[in-house]
Amino acid sequence: MPVSAPAPPAMGAAANNRLFPMASGITRIASTPRADWPGQADAIGYTYYRNDDGSFAWREDVCYAITPVAAETLRRAAESLHRMCLDLVDEAVRTRRGLDAFRIPEAMQPVVRDSWERRDAFLIGRFDFAWQDGQPKLIEYNADTPATLPESTRMQAAWRRATHPAEADRALSEAALVNHLMALRAQGRVDDIVHVVPYPDNREDAVHARYYADWARQAGLEAVHCELRDLEISTDGQLLHRGRIIRSMIRMYPWELMFRDAGARHLRQCGCRFLNPPWAALLSNKALLPALWQRHPGHPLLLPAAWTPDGMERYVEKPIHARGGENVRIVSGTETLALEPGTYGDYPRIYQHYADHRIDGVTASIGAWIVGSHFAGLTVRESADTVIRHVSPIVPHLLVT
Repeated sequence: MPVSAPAPPAMGAAANNRLFPMASGITRIASTPRADWPGQADAIGYTYYRNDDGSFAWREDVCYAITPVAAETLRRAAESLHRMCLDLVDEAVRTRRGLDAFRIPEAMQPVVRDSWERRDAFLIGRFDFAWQDGQPKLIEYNADTPATLPESTRMQAAWRRATHPAEADRALSEAALVNHLMALRAQGRVDDIVHVVPYPDNREDAVHARYYADWARQAGLEAVHCELRDLEISTDGQLLHRGRIIRSMIRMYPWELMFRDAGARHLRQCGCRFLNPPWAALLSNKALLPALWQRHPGHPLLLPAAWTPDGMERYVEKPIHARGGENVRIVSGTETLALEPGTYGDYPRIYQHYADHRIDGVTASIGAWIVGSHFAGLTVRESADTVIRHVSPIVPHLLVT
């Protein structure tokens, strides 16, 4: 029988189990965990819920109550920002040296431009928001290889059905993903055979690959799981897996690494359609943040961002390609409030105005998913301190009036 997980510390959870948000629209409330939730997680293939240090990447002793008004605000914000991002990509692609600000290697810039001019299909991304006084503020856009798929879909939905069956949620919609893949297939924008390639030797991405393969099969596609090390390049530059030409690929190996790989010289002529496409390298790049602010100064969904911290009293320093909070530094005046280690220290940095993430005293990031071009659900992640990391737990949510 499954072993019950001990409840993590409450981190300031509300003393009562109220099911109504405060005026801000989002409230953190106490909740009773399912005794067998690790077994339930294993049953749906979500197997990385325990971090290497023994902490949990999923917790059920608290949840977030979100009003329909707040959920609708997040939906509109995500779709509006996605359109703004596409306009920015168009401008960068059409402007001479416009891709330089995103540090796209010069030899790869034609790959990005070709991808945009073909309007290669976008599959999925997640905006991360700070929630301030009832309004979202963009922290970043995870628009290349977004994680937390099992937690945001089946784990969230199973928790809500078991614990609050009378309430609703806005879990990431698996139907939205399947329907989008079906539409891409009908439009001839994805091949009938899709190769799914996780990041090498990464247990989390191995799970993501299985989820993507399942959704692809539900969409009527043949999904082939393959490892990066098993890919080959033909004499005429096509990608091969065990002798089969790869026409479409869902990959979790990020563009900033692919662009610097020795095989990148074949990307332009390989004929493979990638999900997400090369032009999405601009969206997942934190250079997007100062570019958006420069294009839309003072926009209510944006935080001030620039390539230098000049004029910022309190700010976050971020490498343009960092993930999971690595190499992030939070500064107030001349004092460093937080400094995270990591593997992204050699990348250029941008500076973004610090946003207080706290909801009921706990730092929280509200994730809003985009599938294709439409909002498709929410995810909440939280941390006991000011930095949300890769190991910070995902927390379930409810829609309540």
